[in-house]
Amino acid sequence: GSYFPWKATAIGRNFVNGKTFLEKRYSDQLALEDAVHTAILTLKESFEGQMTEDNIEIGICDKEGFRRLTPAEVKDYLAQIG
Repeated sequence: GSYFPWKATAIGRNFVNGKTFLEKRYSDQLALEDAVHTAILTLKESFEGQMTEDNIEIGICDKEGFRRLTPAEVKDYLAQIG
């Protein structure tokens, strides 16, 4: 199959709006915490209902590999963005 390298992208319904949102806000200098906030805000743009730690997952891919945030970590990030 094919693969494409992305630093930030969106897929699914309303992906065009998500990609536009990311293009305006993403930069290589974003700290990890800011990148997670940006990802949540992007998802929030087209999310139906209320986002909670039970209905979204956040994964982080870095030099150390891939890890998924715990529900408690997701809850903390959601609380930070209001």
